[in-house]
Order: sequence, then structure tokens, then C-alpha cells
Amino acid sequence: MKGYWINHVLDIKDPARFGAYVEASQPMFQGNNQYGAKIMLLGPVAATVTGKPVQYAAIVEFESVKAAVDFWNDPQYAATRALMGPLDDESAVVDRRVCCIEAEPLTVSPGQGFWLNHVQEIIDDSAFFSYAEASLPHFTCAGFGPVVHQHTGEQKIHLAAALGFDNIDTATTIYGTPEYRAALAAGNMESGESHVVNRTICAIEAPA
Repeated sequence: MKGYWINHVLDIKDPARFGAYVEASQPMFQGNNQYGAKIMLLGPVAATVTGKPVQYAAIVEFESVKAAVDFWNDPQYAATRALMGPLDDESAVVDRRVCCIEAEPLTVSPGQGFWLNHVQEIIDDSAFFSYAEASLPHFTCAGFGPVVHQHTGEQKIHLAAALGFDNIDTATTIYGTPEYRAALAAGNMESGESHVVNRTICAIEAPA
């Protein structure tokens, strides 16, 4: 099992300071430190499928979920976060959610599309998990689980997931297809999902 960050960037308020943080932190995400920190996928969001619009998203892999939690306060990484201001409040620079989950190792292939999901609230557990089980055959790979720790983000996230498709076109269009609507119907969500779950799904493409 690996640890993963499933990240949503909702708004970059200070591009210069956020860019300085990104540039300084990039060398720490090459998979060659004690945490095994490695960016698997990072880029602009092609579409927000449901929920509040997301600008950028990322999957970051770690050697373990403990490493995914501990890395945040590593002195070297904390120094890069400090470029955005106080370590306990980056809201003047960026509005983002960084969530840690434990999952089976993910493989990200060039040209794949992914859904990166944050689940804020499950209102009807039985309906949601019936839908989730029915939806799994639609994905080429899946890493998901309860949020073990949330590093930052105003809204609390309970579950997170990275769900793969063959390409970005499928990731951005499948939600409205009859085949996927059948999975939604398994959870009584074919006419809307707000009575069952409050979540954000964004679609992102792995570079070719």
C-alpha cells in the first residue's frame, strides 16, 4: 500500500508567491527522498464534473500513508511552504485542499484521463456505496479510501479517490452517458446526487 495526496487547487490568489513555492518544492517530488514523494499527475483541470470549480489538480505518491502525513512538516518542505506566508495559513496565496489516503499502487500512463474526487459528505451511505460498487467497472484503475489526514483546505473532506479512464474525452463525458447513468441509478442518483452525496469531481489528463 502507498500513501497519496489527492489535491484540488480551487483558486490561486497570488500567482507570483504560489509559483515561487511550486518552483522551490519541485526537487522534493522526484521520488528520491525518505518519503518517496513523487508527483504522479499535475496539471490544469479539463472539466469539473460536479461540485465547486477546480483549477488545478494533482496526485502525489508516497512510500506509505505515514510518509504522506509526515512530509508536510518536513523542515525542507515546510521552508518551501513558508514562501507563501505563515505555515498555518496559506489562504492569502492559494485556496487548495490536500488530502492523504492509503491505496493500492496507482499507475498513470501517458494520455490517460483521471477523475480526482473529494467527498465532503455522504448523506445516504447505503445508496452511495451501491453506486460506488456499480461504477467500478467503468474505471481502468482506481485508488480510493477514507481521508487519513487533511493538510489544508477550508472544507473538510472525508473520502478521496483517483479514478482512471483510457483518455480525457471519456473522463469529461462519461458522467452523462446511459452506461454511467445506470451506475448512478444503482444509488438512486440518476436524477441528481445532492440527496445522497456532496462531492467534487474534476477531470485531468496525464501528459502524452
